[in-house]
Amino acid sequence: MPCASAHSLPFLLLAALVAGPACADETFDAVAQARRQCAANAPPLRSQPQLDDAAARLARGSSLETALQASGYRAQRSFEWRLSGYPSAQAVTGMLVRGHCDTLRDPALTDLGVRHSGSSYWIVLAAPFVPPPQADAGSVAARVLALVNQARAQPRRCGDRSFAAAAPLVLDATLTRAAAVHAGSMARGGYLEHEGRDGSSPSQRATRAGYDWRTLGENIAMGQTTPDLVMRDWLKSAEHCANIMEPAFTQMGVAFAVNTSSEGGIYWAQEFGRPR
Repeated sequence: MPCASAHSLPFLLLAALVAGPACADETFDAVAQARRQCAANAPPLRSQPQLDDAAARLARGSSLETALQASGYRAQRSFEWRLSGYPSAQAVTGMLVRGHCDTLRDPALTDLGVRHSGSSYWIVLAAPFVPPPQADAGSVAARVLALVNQARAQPRRCGDRSFAAAAPLVLDATLTRAAAVHAGSMARGGYLEHEGRDGSSPSQRATRAGYDWRTLGENIAMGQTTPDLVMRDWLKSAEHCANIMEPAFTQMGVAFAVNTSSEGGIYWAQEFGRPR
């Protein structure tokens, strides 16, 4: 049975209390059904109350960014649908299957919030921001190193520069300490720059950490929640890719720091060096 609509304010409030949950369930099921039709093996969707709140804010005219911030939900990425003129939840399912399977197939998009009124629907689908725990710093660094050495094992073009395959790097504890200092500073300050808030340069931070270097380089990033994502983005950037492929480097350190109230949420620093 379709959810009831109303014409007077008192009845609207009553409908929200009595029929609202059923409406939400009906709309949730419509999106979940569309996902199953688009990708039978995709992970199931989860009803997320904060995203329900965000969808309600969309219905009141908020932008998606404003709605997510106000609801307190941090998304790695998110999508919205604002639909009107759909007579049933089944009609919404059909529309999503016909035109939005590419989005619904994304396995990272697992959280769903909905709002429904009459023939209008507001839907928010999001990938939650789930950074690695600091206790996993060692395994995260090992994964980054493996991906770096995988990249260095074959010739690569970084922007307008071509690099031959290079020897693998090894993790260095001192460079990792220098990386941790800068990642932590960026997370606390909510900035993404090579210059530290104390005015320090990458070479100064490495020296302070006790690294006696002959040559040095640094990559930084923010927002990526896995080693694979941050390496993907570094390799897409000509300058960062060049650091990864630089044959003069023999050692690497990498660290991340999390501040969920900052713009980036998670900050990465990757130090490259060759000792004297």
